[in-house]
Amino acid sequence: MKHWLWSIIALFSLLTAAAGPYVVREGDDWRKIRFDVTKIREGSILDFGKALNHHRPAGKYGFLKVVGDHFEFEKLPGVKQRFFGVNLSEASSIPPKEDAALLAESIARAGYNSVRLHHYDNLIVRKDGGSTTELDPEKIDRMDYLIKQFKDRGIYVTLDLYCSRIVSDRELPEVFHPVGHWNYKNAVYLVDSARENFLAFAKNFMTHKNPYTGLTYAEDPVFCFISTLNENRVLADWNPKNHGARGWQWEGLFVEWCKKAGIPKEKQSDLRFRQRFLQDFQKKHSAKMRAALRAIGIRTPLTDQNNGPEPLLNLTRLNNDYIDMHYYIGHPEITGDNWRPPVKCRQAGWVELFQEEDAYSNKLGGSRICGRPYTLTELKWCKPLKARGEGGAISGSLAGFQDWDALYTFQWAWGGKDYMKESWGGYFDLYGDPISYLSDRMIHLLFLRGDVAASKVSATLVMPKDAAGIDPEVKALPRLCNALMLVAKLGNSTRVPADGSYYWHLGSKPSEQKLVRQLEGAPVGGKGVFDPRNCHFISSTGELELIGKENLFRVAAPRSEALVFVGTGAGKADVLSVENRTPYSTFFASSMDGNELRNSRKILFFHLNNAAHTGMTFGDESMELLNSYGNIPHLVRRAAGEVALNLGAGGAPKVYAVNLKGERLGEVASTFADGLLKFTADTAGLNGEAVLVYEIIR
Repeated sequence: MKHWLWSIIALFSLLTAAAGPYVVREGDDWRKIRFDVTKIREGSILDFGKALNHHRPAGKYGFLKVVGDHFEFEKLPGVKQRFFGVNLSEASSIPPKEDAALLAESIARAGYNSVRLHHYDNLIVRKDGGSTTELDPEKIDRMDYLIKQFKDRGIYVTLDLYCSRIVSDRELPEVFHPVGHWNYKNAVYLVDSARENFLAFAKNFMTHKNPYTGLTYAEDPVFCFISTLNENRVLADWNPKNHGARGWQWEGLFVEWCKKAGIPKEKQSDLRFRQRFLQDFQKKHSAKMRAALRAIGIRTPLTDQNNGPEPLLNLTRLNNDYIDMHYYIGHPEITGDNWRPPVKCRQAGWVELFQEEDAYSNKLGGSRICGRPYTLTELKWCKPLKARGEGGAISGSLAGFQDWDALYTFQWAWGGKDYMKESWGGYFDLYGDPISYLSDRMIHLLFLRGDVAASKVSATLVMPKDAAGIDPEVKALPRLCNALMLVAKLGNSTRVPADGSYYWHLGSKPSEQKLVRQLEGAPVGGKGVFDPRNCHFISSTGELELIGKENLFRVAAPRSEALVFVGTGAGKADVLSVENRTPYSTFFASSMDGNELRNSRKILFFHLNNAAHTGMTFGDESMELLNSYGNIPHLVRRAAGEVALNLGAGGAPKVYAVNLKGERLGEVASTFADGLLKFTADTAGLNGEAVLVYEIIR
C-alpha cells in the first residue's frame, strides 16, 4: 500500500515540476512584510545595542591577545572574549560619511560586537597610475570615519590585508598578468617583489593615522585580529602542471629542497615528500611574514590560510596565532554571468547534509587546533535556501558548546547604497533577507551572550607531526569529526591528550573504531549520547540533540530553547514544545530579562521559515534553480505551528506580534492554564503584514 502511495506522490511531483516556472507572488502562500535594517526602534525587543555598552569605546581594555585557546584583552586579564560580527564588503566597507553613523548604529542594534571589512583593499588605493600600495586620500578618509563610528559603539574591527587589490603590470613585471587573486597569493610566497608589494601596502595602510581617533591603525586596539591573505589555499592547491599558479616555480623549489634533504630523484614523485616540503616552506614563510608585520607595528593576533578542509592545512596552520575558517550551507552554484541568475541552489539544510556520507561539515570542527583560538570569519546559510532559518540555532548553539571564539556572518552588504534602505539584496546580504537577519539574533543569544554551556569533555584528532605521515589520498578530514562535534569539544593536535580524554589518530581505522566503541559504550560526560547508527546525538552538557530519524534538532539551555524541523510533526525541548505544520521551520524562545526561560517575564520568540521577493522566479516549485531575483516588497512563506511554553508560576502572559522594527502589531490570541501558555504561530500575521517575531510579557 505504501509502495503505491509513494509512487503516486513521486509521479505528481514530476508532473508538477514539468508544469513550468514557479513565481513567488503575494497571496495565500506568500505574505508581505516590511523590512529595513536601518529602522529598528531604540529600546524595542529587537534592539540588542545595549549589550555592547561594556566596550564603548572599543579598545578601552587595550589590545586583544591570545591566552591559551582563547582571546583576552590586555587590561582585562582572565576574562575570555568572544566576537560575533558581520562582513561589510566592497563599497559598504567605505560608505559616504553621511551614511556611516546610521550604518554603524544599525549594526550595533542588530547585536554585532565586531565587523569584518572585506574586499576593501582595491577600493582604497590610488587609481591614477601610481603604485597600488598608495592610499587614496578620499577613500581612506571614509574608512577612517566609519571605524570611528564603530569604535564609539563598542564594535571591533577585523580584516584581511589582501583580498582583491588589482596590481598593475608595471609593479610586478615578473608575475603573470593580469595578476588575479590566486596568482598574487602564490607570488607573495615565491617572488620577492610581490612580497615587498604586499608589505608596502600593509605598512602604508596600518601606519596611516586616522584623524578621527588620533591613532594609526597599528596603534588602535579597535582592531581585534588580522588575517594576511584571504582564503589562501595555495599550499593545498599546488599543482606542478598549473603554470598559471606558478606551479613550475614551486616545482623548482621542491627539487632544490630534495637535494638539500638528500632525497634521490627517483623518490621525488612520492607526494609525501611534497607534503613535508610544503610544511617546512610554510613554517619559514610564516616566520618571515610575521616578523615583517610586527616590524610595521602590528600588535594584533595574526592568522593565514582561512579556508580549506585538507588535513595538511591542520599542520601548516600551526604557525598562526589563531585558526580561522569559512563555512557555507546552500552556497549558490553560479551558471550565469557575474553572479546573476540562473543559479542552482540545492535545497538541503544542515540537518539533512549532516546525514550524508560526504557531509561538508567535517571541516567545521576538525580544523580547530587545540590550544589556539578558533574563528569563522565567513559563515552563511545562503538565500534562497528554504532551510536558512535554522542557521542561527545550529551555528550559535554549536559555537557555544564547542567554545569557539568568533563568528562572522557573510554579509551585511556588498556595495552600492541599497543597504541603507528597504531593498532586495543578494544571495548573502542580510539587509535583503529578514530570515537571516533574525536568525543571527539567535547566534547573539546562544553564543555571544553565552546561553549554551561549553563542553567540559574533549575529543582530539591526533595528527602526525610530520606532514609526510598524512596519506596524500586523504583530501578531507574524517567524517567522524562531524558526529563528534555534537557530543564533545573537538580539536586536532600533534600530541595525544595527557588528560586521558577521547582521541583517535588520523588515518588509523583501529584507533577510530576503538574511540567509537568508547563513545557508544557509556554516556559522554554523563549526559551525552553517541549513536551514529541511528543518527542520534546528545551533547555532553545535555543541551543539544540531533534526532536524525525525526529530522529534528533541539536546543534546551536555561535561557534559550530552539526546535529546528526539516518536516512537519511534534518536537519538544524543555520549556518549549511545538506541533509544526510546515517543513523547514525553526522556533526559538529566549529570556530577555536575565531570568531563566521558565521564569522569564519578557520572552523573545521567533518563528522562521522562508522569505523571498515579489516576482522571484524558479524553474519549478522545488526552488532549486533561480531564474529571476524579483524585487521588493519582501514576501514571507505561509507557515504555522502550535506553540506551548511550560512557564513557572505567575500571572497570565500576553503574546504580542511584533514587526521587523521591533514594534508591537497587536495581541495574539493565547490560552494559559496550569503554567502552560499556548498560541498559534502563523506567519500570515496581523493587519495585512506577515509575522516572524513575538514578544511575550507577564
